[in-house]
Amino acid sequence: MKSFQAALESLWLTPRRTLLSGLGMMVGVAAIVVLVSLAKGVRQEVVAQVESLGVNLVIVLPGRISPENPFNPMSFIGLSTLRESDMEVVRSLVGVRRVAPIMFVAGGASRGERWADAALILGTTPEWFQMRPHQLARGRFFTRAEMEQPVCILGPKPAEQLFGDENPLGKWVRLNGKPFRVIGVTAESYTRSLFGSGGFEYAIYAPLTALQKAMGSNQIHRILIQTAPDVEPTALVARIRDALRTNHGGSEDFSVLTQEDLLSRLFLLLQIVSVALTGITSIALIVGGIGVMNVMLMSVTERVREIGIRKTVGARERDIFWQFLLEATMIALVGGLLGVGVGWLACVILDRATVLNPLVTWDTIVLALGVCGVVGIIFGTLPAYRAARKDPVEALRYE
Repeated sequence: MKSFQAALESLWLTPRRTLLSGLGMMVGVAAIVVLVSLAKGVRQEVVAQVESLGVNLVIVLPGRISPENPFNPMSFIGLSTLRESDMEVVRSLVGVRRVAPIMFVAGGASRGERWADAALILGTTPEWFQMRPHQLARGRFFTRAEMEQPVCILGPKPAEQLFGDENPLGKWVRLNGKPFRVIGVTAESYTRSLFGSGGFEYAIYAPLTALQKAMGSNQIHRILIQTAPDVEPTALVARIRDALRTNHGGSEDFSVLTQEDLLSRLFLLLQIVSVALTGITSIALIVGGIGVMNVMLMSVTERVREIGIRKTVGARERDIFWQFLLEATMIALVGGLLGVGVGWLACVILDRATVLNPLVTWDTIVLALGVCGVVGIIFGTLPAYRAARKDPVEALRYE
């Protein structure tokens, strides 16, 4: 207790030195708080967006994805091994409630001189609107009888950008230069985030067959399968995989994932990025720790007579050691607290000024301060040892 009081008094009498010594720690802790909070915010949004697709889902993707190789090149270069017959095969399985294909079309939507920025053109079937219930602001959904008709449903953003306050129903837009008639507008609620509302507020839906004909492509990029309410999606994965493998002539050039599988792959990528960035940022903590050690070594030199006086009045070596070690640790913690404040402020600014939504939690703050304490102990040990080993007679003679 006496060592703690002595360390606290020393820091209180030299506030400028204490603050300047902790600056390096402040920078490192602030960076860690921001990075970890950003990673947690992205993770939370990913979970929300995947869950917004609907419940009891199994997703079929082109190409092979495995725990050893979670990155699927097919998803990036636009090629697909999926075919329409796959949907019929899957639809016949017991426990499957609905099947909906998804075809992504790169390009844009226009109406005269107006363009819909970042429009996401999707070809699908009416089952999609049953798997993920949509609210309509105007019009209706397309039906099975209209699968070959050039009709489309606009999300709220494309409707606003192409038509403003006009009623778009019955009017024509061009999807990649091909005319489609608007029959509905969805009422997706827009949430400002990294992913928007999963991109669905920017979506333009068209019948799969009509879109394939217009684009001259029979590609299907995803197959979404909704299982019956009393069937766990994981219980169907093996049967779906076997049925598709048979339909592909024994070739397993696809992946079957549940929502949990998809999230685990995404989280693996986020974890790799987070660890790499945190590791790089931790260099600042090491530099800060070296700064604390240098300041404490100078402090030992400046306070040699104080050390001698304390020893002559009964202070033991371990008392001196603990005093200086506690000083170094408290300097690191002061810098850590400042860093937490700066990091929290940076997260507030990012949340208000960008689409990023950092999630600052207590465990992040405790982790950051815990790392500070450890760094302070590690880099404060040498100065504390040197102070404790000072000879009291020589220390009293020191000028």
